[in-house]
Amino acid sequence: MEFQPEPTLVELIRYNNWANAQIIAVCQKLDAGQLDAAAPGTYGSIYDTLGHLIRAEADYIGRITGRRPQPSFKWADRPAIHDIAAFAEHVAATLLDVVQRVPPTQMVREEEGSRFIEYQARHLFIQVINHGIEHRTNITTILAGLGVATPEVDGWGYLFAHPDRFALREG
Repeated sequence: MEFQPEPTLVELIRYNNWANAQIIAVCQKLDAGQLDAAAPGTYGSIYDTLGHLIRAEADYIGRITGRRPQPSFKWADRPAIHDIAAFAEHVAATLLDVVQRVPPTQMVREEEGSRFIEYQARHLFIQVINHGIEHRTNITTILAGLGVATPEVDGWGYLFAHPDRFALREG
């Protein structure tokens, strides 16, 4: 029997990719001072948090497939937001492809020295969603503190951005 992707899991990854794109669109309009802003209780600056989020998603892909997407830049060179945005688009497309081709029960094996850990790929799909929500919330918290309008990147925002996908009807 051929593998059929789980529609809800695929939709959750689409949501994650959409939410990241909404945050990145706002970040592309910020100046350097705003990108370097941080708030207590968050991961770090907007810039650092966004970079961490996208690097982590590339890492999760690598753990599942053995092929981690690589940017055209070096993170140590502090790439421009538009370069991070382009890499994020590539990571998003790759992540969507992975969730559509890899069975969630496929085993992932990580080795470090003589030790290893094995788990199902669905753990990393869950981690993508959880990690993304956490760090997008960090960024929107900082943006709100700066007085910058924040995008609605929750499930309701996604519903109203994609009404046909969810058979939304209003009266």
